[in-house]
Amino acid sequence: MKLFGKKNKEINIYAPVNGEVVGLDKVDDEVFSQKMMGDGFAIIPFDGEFVSPIDGKLVSVFQTKHAYGIQHSTGVELLIHIGLDTVTLDGEGFELHVTQDQKIKTGEKLVNVDLAFVKPKVPSITTPIIFTNQEGKEIKIIKTGKVAKGELIAQLV
Repeated sequence: MKLFGKKNKEINIYAPVNGEVVGLDKVDDEVFSQKMMGDGFAIIPFDGEFVSPIDGKLVSVFQTKHAYGIQHSTGVELLIHIGLDTVTLDGEGFELHVTQDQKIKTGEKLVNVDLAFVKPKVPSITTPIIFTNQEGKEIKIIKTGKVAKGELIAQLV
């Protein structure tokens, strides 16, 4: 065990869904695009199976199943917000696979989303991934454009 020196140089963030990584400026909601909740990026999902992008603890699993807060062991917290105005669906079209306060591993299934049901009912299915607490770390985007679920897409350094 090291008592001194660097601990956890970087935190790897993996794609939670097959899709296209875009900047927050492409999110049609000023709360996200203007980084009011924090910095990050977004993914336009190609399918509806969402998995955890990091190891951590589920500190918030919204009752409406559209958003998930995950806290890494370093204290960094990220929020996955599936779509815009999806809260109005009250969980319809979302099949939950996790519970509040559960420890979760990278790649573990969070939720299945019926995109065919959800897409026509909301303004956008674009999914912001926001770091609500970066613990002084900087976001480094590794990959933009099309990504496969589980692919390394960003790091906090």
